[in-house]
Amino acid sequence: MIYKECSSTAQEKLMTSKFRKTLSKNDTGVTGSHQAGMAIPKSNTDFLKFLGNLDPKEENPSRAIHCMDEYGDMLDLRFVYYNKKLHGNGTRNEYRLTKTTGYFRRSDAEPGDEVELSKNDEDDFYRIKIIKEDKPVPEEPNSRKPNAVVLRGWREVY
Repeated sequence: MIYKECSSTAQEKLMTSKFRKTLSKNDTGVTGSHQAGMAIPKSNTDFLKFLGNLDPKEENPSRAIHCMDEYGDMLDLRFVYYNKKLHGNGTRNEYRLTKTTGYFRRSDAEPGDEVELSKNDEDDFYRIKIIKEDKPVPEEPNSRKPNAVVLRGWREVY
């Protein structure tokens, strides 16, 4: 929670919402695929509300997500609902967060790291940051197993 000093002696509580996702190889571009951003399950209604409404009557509606990264730089991500299947001229019916590749590269994001998006009630922008995965040091160089990344969608953190 963040507290804001009010003109009176009372303090007004500002709510900050935070969501995290463990990055996959596809998210970070390691696989070389042409994936269009990170998928957002339609069942994750809390995260979809957090990003704002998109009108499903419109074909492929989208909106800019203005973010400040951990270095103080501003960037615009794109929240899009690829819904051509609903309009009878395609196969896709999914939400995605796109325009993340450049930021992930600048931040040296790797599979297993987490990306966090947050926003408080007062700001008109989101905050984005990479949380690096704690990587254990292998006991013996030859005993190391390949890193397995457990796929997880967006989840709210408190």
